[in-house]
Amino acid sequence: MKKGYKVTDVKREKKIGIAAENLEELIEKSRKKLGFNVSCAECRLFVAEDGTRVDDDDYLGSLPPQTLFILLKDTEKMVTDFDYFYNMIRSVRKEYIDTGTAAKQFLSTNIKEKFKAFQKYIAASDDTRTMLSERAEDPSWFEGLEPSEKTKEQSMSKRVKERMRGYYYKTKSALQASEHYIQTNGRGKKLIDQFLLDLRKILETSKYNEAYFNRKADKKECLCDKSGLFACGGLWSKDYCDYEGEHIINPYRSREERIIFQTWNLDHKIELSRSIIPKILESIERFYNGENKCINCENVIKIGYIDADRYYLQIFTRENLKLVHIVCHYKGKHDADSDVYTICKNCIGNQSIRYTN
Repeated sequence: MKKGYKVTDVKREKKIGIAAENLEELIEKSRKKLGFNVSCAECRLFVAEDGTRVDDDDYLGSLPPQTLFILLKDTEKMVTDFDYFYNMIRSVRKEYIDTGTAAKQFLSTNIKEKFKAFQKYIAASDDTRTMLSERAEDPSWFEGLEPSEKTKEQSMSKRVKERMRGYYYKTKSALQASEHYIQTNGRGKKLIDQFLLDLRKILETSKYNEAYFNRKADKKECLCDKSGLFACGGLWSKDYCDYEGEHIINPYRSREERIIFQTWNLDHKIELSRSIIPKILESIERFYNGENKCINCENVIKIGYIDADRYYLQIFTRENLKLVHIVCHYKGKHDADSDVYTICKNCIGNQSIRYTN
C-alpha cells in the first residue's frame, strides 16, 4: 500500500510530496520531480532529521507517513536538518543573520530532541570571550550586526527594543483594524489614536525596557546575571521551569548563542491578542453605552479616561512578560484575563486618556 512522503534535495530549495509503495518507486519519482539528471542507481535517500540512510523496503516501511527525506546524488554529501540550520546560523550572509524565524521553524517539530542537539553546541562554547564587551575585542560576535552596534550590551538592548516595538505595532494594527476605529464617525478613531500616542509616550519614557537584556543594567531590571546568563521562567502558568539547569543560555558568549537566543520568547501570561486588546476595545464600547466604572472609586462614569498605564504594564513589562525557552512557550489559550481599565475625572492621573462625547 502506498504511503505519502516528503522529499527535498540537499539545498532544501524545493520540497515535494511523493506517494510510493517501495524504495525504488520513491527514489524514481523523487528523482524525476527534483530534476536530477542521473539514474536511480546514482541516487541515495536519507532521513532528513538524523541523516540515516534508507536502503531497503523494510526500513522505509517502518517510517511514518510524511517523513521528510533528502535525495542525494552520489557526488553530494548528506547534511542533516540540524547541521543545515546550524550552518545557516553560523553563516555571515546577511539574509540569514535574522535567523530567529528559521530556527523557530526548525524547532517547531520534535523540539525536545532538537534542543538536546543545540545544547551540545552551547555546552562546547568557549567561555573565555564571554565577558568581553567591545566590538574590537570580540569581532566575531558582531558578525552580521549594524556597524553602529559597538558593544554587546548595546546590541542586546537593541534586541529588546525590537521586541517591544513589535508588541506596540501589533497592538496598533489590531486597534486600527477594529470597527470602533473605522465605523464610529470618528469617535473611536480619535480615542484609539490618542490611546496609542499615550502608550507610545510611556514606552519611550521607559526606553523600551532596554535593560531587560543588558547585563550591566540594574539587577532589579535585567533578566540575566552579570555574565549575561539567562534562565527560562517556565510555562506561563508556573513559577519555575521543568527543565531546571537545561533551559539556560548566554547570548553574550558567542554569536551562535546570540542568534539561538532569538528563539526564546517574552511570553505574555495574559495574552495580548486573546485578552488585552479585546479588553481595550471593550473599554471603548462601554463608554458608548455608559457602562464604565472607575477602577479606583467604582463610580459609574460616562465621561472619563482609559488607563494607559495599566495596559502598558500588561503589554510591555515583567509584570506580565516571562522569558521562556521555545519548549516552554505554550501557544494554546492561557487561562488568564485582562480587564477594562477606566478612571473617572476625580481619580485621573496625568498618564491617561480622557473620553468625551
